[in-house]
Amino acid sequence: MNYKISCQDCANKQCFVQQYCFADWINRIDQSKNQAWYKRGQYIFREGDRVFGIYFIQQGKVKVVSTGLNNKEQVVRLATDGHVVGHRGYGAETYPIGAIALEDTIACFVENKLLYDAFMANPKFTYSLMMFYSIELRKTEIRLRHLAQMSIREKIANTLLYIKDIYGINEKENCLNVILNRQEIADIAGTTAEQVTRQLTDFEKEKLIAKLGKKIVLDDLEGLKKIIAAHS
Repeated sequence: MNYKISCQDCANKQCFVQQYCFADWINRIDQSKNQAWYKRGQYIFREGDRVFGIYFIQQGKVKVVSTGLNNKEQVVRLATDGHVVGHRGYGAETYPIGAIALEDTIACFVENKLLYDAFMANPKFTYSLMMFYSIELRKTEIRLRHLAQMSIREKIANTLLYIKDIYGINEKENCLNVILNRQEIADIAGTTAEQVTRQLTDFEKEKLIAKLGKKIVLDDLEGLKKIIAAHS
C-alpha cells in the first residue's frame, strides 16, 4: 500500500534524517523518498534481493532475519521506530538478510545515490549512522556469543529482556509491547518452539512472568536478570 507522510509532519523524532541532516537535505530526501505500509508478516525486503537503498522505520516493529540450513530462520535483531534496516547490504549487490514486519509498519526507503550524496553533505548524518551500525554489530556479536554459551533457560530469559529493551512495556498491563508467537521467540532465542513453551510455563510457575491472552507479562524483571547474571 502506498503511503506518504512528509518529514515535516512526521511524528517520529528519532529518525536519523530529521535529527542529523541539514534542513535543505531533509526537504530533498522528503521529496525523493518512497514510503510504504507493510502488514504483519509481510517482507520489507528478502534475503538475496538486489540492494537499491536502505529503509528507515517510521512506525512499527520489524524482525531482521537470516536463513540457515534447511531454511531455518534465525532472528538477527529486532527493530522499531527510528531504526534503520537494510544498511548491512549497503555497498553490496544483494541483501545478506531479510526484514519482516512484526506488526503493521510504515517504512521510508531512500535509494543509494541519494544516500551517498547525503553522506557527503551531512557529516552528522554519516557519523550517526556509522555509530548505529557499530553498536548494532556489537549487540549482534554479544547475542551470538550468548547463543553459544547459554543454557535454554538463560537463552529464553535473555530473549524476554531483549524484546523488552527494544519494544518496551505496556505500562497499563506490564506486558511486552509486542505479541510474538512461540516460534518467533524461539527464532530469537536460537531454540525450538517446544522448548520456549516449556520454559515459559516454568517461568510462570516461578512467578517471573504471567500470560495475559497472547501477551507476556513480566512480573519479576530482577528475577529474569538474575538468571543471566553470569553472562552480563
